[in-house]
Amino acid sequence: MLRLTSEEVLERSQMKKITGGYGSGGCCIHLRSSSTGAYLGRSCDQSFEAARGAWFMGTQYSNGTYASGYCCASC
Repeated sequence: MLRLTSEEVLERSQMKKITGGYGSGGCCIHLRSSSTGAYLGRSCDQSFEAARGAWFMGTQYSNGTYASGYCCASC
């Protein structure tokens, strides 16, 4: 298991290596609050393409959250 200190920041390419598998389904999108940035959990059962697209585009949802990451095989 990889552990990071709170001071370490990963770039997108590094995050993909840690969190991403490349399955065709069952991926999760990590959600954060648009107002505070607090981690709120994840929304699963997404296709790989949908999860990757939401994260890459920084999708904002109507419930006040945004896609802050995704994972497939490693969730």
